[in-house]
Amino acid sequence: MPALKLHYRHNHRYEPHYTNHGDIERVATEVRKQLGLSDRRALTIADIAAINELNVNGVAYDVWLDLEHQVHDEQKNPVFGVFEFTPIHSVDAVSVSVSPAGSGMSEELRLSTLAHEMGHAIFDGPALVSHHQNQPLADLMQEGTVRAFRLVTETQTQLQKADNLLPSHIRFAELRANEFMGSLLVPRELLWDAVMEEAPKHALEIRYGEDTLFAETPDGEKKIVWSEVTYDMDCWSFTRVLAPHFGVSPAFIEVRMMRYGMIPSENKAN
Repeated sequence: MPALKLHYRHNHRYEPHYTNHGDIERVATEVRKQLGLSDRRALTIADIAAINELNVNGVAYDVWLDLEHQVHDEQKNPVFGVFEFTPIHSVDAVSVSVSPAGSGMSEELRLSTLAHEMGHAIFDGPALVSHHQNQPLADLMQEGTVRAFRLVTETQTQLQKADNLLPSHIRFAELRANEFMGSLLVPRELLWDAVMEEAPKHALEIRYGEDTLFAETPDGEKKIVWSEVTYDMDCWSFTRVLAPHFGVSPAFIEVRMMRYGMIPSENKAN
């Protein structure tokens, strides 16, 4: 397929600059649009794997993808996925690898991991590629087989939050990749469509007022109000209804509902 052409705020080194959640959400929306999948709720691994060329902020590079082999960390332990840039192999490509389904690696988790690693390719790739494209070959050869950059997804927890103890540039890279993953797999508008579709099936009366399921928040966005009078399901039960629409887990849906302001953080299930 043709290269995806994307843009977001960046500095002179092509690093993301003052990039917020809204910026990342817009990039994810544009990716879906260019893939022809704006209206499809559930993406597949094959959909995301179709991304093999990127042009981000004017920097063009390939995405080398491996979904067939078990991925390992530096200590040879099996992990979920990895994003890396190895200039000794190519200064015009980044690599994304995700382990095959197996022990502890469901298809839902593989999909999330692939979207996360693709987020690294989009938000971390341009700075890495642009820095090396004009570097003399002799300088690259001096690096031997040492990887220039590598980020490993070791656990499912990393797909939910970034460790505060990580160096700041790595932590922000993980936060961006996670936000891209969430916005790509469960877009705001498509999630609202699913909520509006499923609510009546579960005796949820949709009205607009102070004591109803949906109410307007001060910023103009809809918000779900869990009322004992009109609602006989808890938040966690409803996420299990919505999850199949997007091919992700109920916990994934819950995080997106909180991110989009549909439910307050105190609704989080134990």
